[in-house]
Amino acid sequence: MKKSFEELEYDDEIFIDLSFDEQTLSNISFDYCSFKNCSFNKTVFENCSFSESTFDSCDLSLVNVATSLLNDVKFIDSKVIGVNYSSIGLPFEVSFENTDISMSSFYMLDLRHTKFIKSKLHDVDFVKTNLQKANFKESDLLGSSFSNTNLSNADLSTAYNYMIDPNKNKLKGTKVSLPEASSFLRYFEMKILN
Repeated sequence: MKKSFEELEYDDEIFIDLSFDEQTLSNISFDYCSFKNCSFNKTVFENCSFSESTFDSCDLSLVNVATSLLNDVKFIDSKVIGVNYSSIGLPFEVSFENTDISMSSFYMLDLRHTKFIKSKLHDVDFVKTNLQKANFKESDLLGSSFSNTNLSNADLSTAYNYMIDPNKNKLKGTKVSLPEASSFLRYFEMKILN
């Protein structure tokens, strides 16, 4: 099992069953790489870059990526809990499938077209985030925060457990469906009778 990354650049590599919990990885570039069953719990990625790479069945909970780049990175069947992306460098392009990203922050980020597919997004900060055309297919948004968020043309049609104030967010063309869409009514002073 690999104990450290000796190179500063990795291209088209596959990493399986690695554990780098609570370590600092600095100035490493990963292009077209795949990580499978790896653990980076509480790892600090310092000035690292990930481009067109995939994390499959990995644990990246509480990682620090503030000084790194994530460009076209996919998280599949993984745990990426408690991550603050709000000060990450650009470009920043990610997607999540069947992944738990609860208690994370995307504050003020541009996440246009981002895919959150069948994922758990409990208590996620989407305040002032641009989520135009984002796809939340079958994702659980329990307790997530939306304020001054652009959800124009986003797909929430199969998402659930969201509470979004239509007076404080842009919702033009947003796709929603019942019964979840009825949550918007709670922000108006109305009495709904049976």
